[in-house]
Amino acid sequence: MSVHLVLAALAILAARVGFLYLRPFGPCPKCKGTGHIKRGPRRRPVCPRCKGRRRVQRTGSRTVHLLARRIRDGRQAAARYQQEDRDGTP
Repeated sequence: MSVHLVLAALAILAARVGFLYLRPFGPCPKCKGTGHIKRGPRRRPVCPRCKGRRRVQRTGSRTVHLLARRIRDGRQAAARYQQEDRDGTP
């Protein structure tokens, strides 16, 4: 029973990480994606959170992209190191 819960939690975590990698930006929750906040009958100032862009970065997406970049750079460094070993050049 507990093994199934652990596997389900890992699957949910993997799905969330994949979602953050593919869709790092989402609609602004403050202005609901309009870019403006209504403060009266006609006054519509620009949203202070998204600055009128209508989208904000999702929580955790920077960390996911940083980790992906580090993994990618590590693989490239390892490939270069192995290539140097094959060629015999230092």
